[in-house]
Amino acid sequence: MEVAIGIDIGGTSTKIALVDISGKIMAKKSFSSHAPGGADAFFPNLSEAIADLSGQFSGEFRLAGIGVGAPSCNELAGTIEGAANLPFQEPFPLVQLLKEAYNVPVWLTKDSNAALLGESRYGSGRGIQNFILITLGTGLGSSIMANGKLVKGGSGLAGEAGHIRVANNNRKCACGKTGCLETYVSALGLKRTAMALMAEEMTESDLRAYSFEQLNAQLIYEAASEGDTLARQVFEITGKVLGDKMAELVAIFEPQAIVLAGGVSAAGQLLIDPMRKQMERELLEFHKNKVRILNTSLATNEAALLGAASLVWDQKKSVPVS
Repeated sequence: MEVAIGIDIGGTSTKIALVDISGKIMAKKSFSSHAPGGADAFFPNLSEAIADLSGQFSGEFRLAGIGVGAPSCNELAGTIEGAANLPFQEPFPLVQLLKEAYNVPVWLTKDSNAALLGESRYGSGRGIQNFILITLGTGLGSSIMANGKLVKGGSGLAGEAGHIRVANNNRKCACGKTGCLETYVSALGLKRTAMALMAEEMTESDLRAYSFEQLNAQLIYEAASEGDTLARQVFEITGKVLGDKMAELVAIFEPQAIVLAGGVSAAGQLLIDPMRKQMERELLEFHKNKVRILNTSLATNEAALLGAASLVWDQKKSVPVS
């Protein structure tokens, strides 16, 4: 049996999976992207996880290749460079290390590119030639499909909507800039908005029982689902900010749909309703009511894994068999 390894390197955790050509995940595992030891420990931890993954799968298999989705990567050089939420201070030669360790072809793309490919091949983007993928996790990732092709730019980093500026936003971003979209629209952004509201308003809320370190996006979602007024206000603000920026992207790219993926997208209509309302308010007249907002149809955090693995299958198709 032939399988690919898909690797999704995120700001909180790194996920890996054995995936067959149909998109079935045969085994998967994850580990912290910020384990003790920092950058020096990352590749040993990855190698250990791959060994454990192989041990989970009882059948025989042949490894066809490895596909990786990672933030701030240079596809041409095969490195991760300057990722705001990862421990690498210098360009990290991930492709070279994987090739040397496993002696198979390795492909690297931006993490949101991998998620877009996963949605396009297996998820909510199937059959859609023009769509924008927004991944909502520790930060905000984004990628663009135009006329059936991934928009990559010069080195594969095109479409970084997480770092476009939000008006009247002075929040510092992990990238070093001030005012980035992901400082509002991300798991950390939700926490920052919740803490700001609790400082500014007297509204009673279950969220007041938590410190900043204790609070997380899941707790905010649970409180909002149970009717907590302040928690619902957090999603209202977040959705409005996202909708405002999506209207700008629609004006530039004219997508048929916007697909939301990542852990925060599990909030569903709590986020989508204010997002859609604000986006429609800001759209040019000839774009109104034409852009669908879709949630991922894949399991949480599987889009990038499947997309990373699909890099292997897509490249194999393009190589003539002698």
